[in-house]
Amino acid sequence: MVVSCSLSRKLSRPFAIAVTAIALASFPIMARAQSDTPGHFSSSDDNKSYLSGEDIDGASLTGDPNPSPKPQYGQTNGGYQSYESRWSKLAFEAGGGFTAPVGNTSHGWETYGYNLKLGGGWNFTKHIGALLEYQFNRDKIPGSTLTQLAIDSGSNVPLGGNVNTWSITLDPIFYLPVTPTTGAYITGGGGFYRKVTNFTAPVLGISCYYYCYEGYYPTTVAHSSSNQGGLNIGAGFYWKAFGPDSKAKLFTEARYTWVDSPIASSSDPYGSGTSSLIPVTFGIRF
Repeated sequence: MVVSCSLSRKLSRPFAIAVTAIALASFPIMARAQSDTPGHFSSSDDNKSYLSGEDIDGASLTGDPNPSPKPQYGQTNGGYQSYESRWSKLAFEAGGGFTAPVGNTSHGWETYGYNLKLGGGWNFTKHIGALLEYQFNRDKIPGSTLTQLAIDSGSNVPLGGNVNTWSITLDPIFYLPVTPTTGAYITGGGGFYRKVTNFTAPVLGISCYYYCYEGYYPTTVAHSSSNQGGLNIGAGFYWKAFGPDSKAKLFTEARYTWVDSPIASSSDPYGSGTSSLIPVTFGIRF
């Protein structure tokens, strides 16, 4: 009897411990099952599970009053494309430099002068664009030519003179990047050209600026003009001086310009025939 009682007492103790452990382990499972049954309302502790840690401790209530919206499921902030304005492809340019006469133009009719240029257009891609350009070239007439004209006219008055050529042309442009900030480009096109040759002589006159005084002033005494077509082609280099992401480019270029101007005639005694120029221009383009 003593042995039997001792054995039963030894077996009952582990059994009781096992039953207690099973009951404690099954209690959370039973509680979760009850909370998932229809019609059951979750407690306030369960509602807190839908809030982040910041919401529970109140940090978000005292933080940024205008927090940025969180991305929805399947979306990330990095997935949105950057906004680009419809006008971001517009192109503008401005520049100036010197102009050298070549070919027939350099045979005693014109010498070095200067040029100014303005333009605007559209960049179809980062490599291809088109510009509508206005360019003004002003070249001097060599002194030897002016002296001979004065002698031929029987005048003892020295002559002055210049040749003005302005144009409006449509010029495609092709960019060839070399580094993120530097590169080259080629361009060319054609359009309308107007050439005006002026001859001046000192004429006695009166000028008034605060007070009036008499003197000799250059006055146009003869001129010749013509309207015609022309072509140009050239190349240049650019530098993004304000960074690789900037649209601004500093540029320098040289173009060969051919103008189909008329030769001398009875109606245009000062016509020089076709004109050829090389404007070298420095400027900025956006």
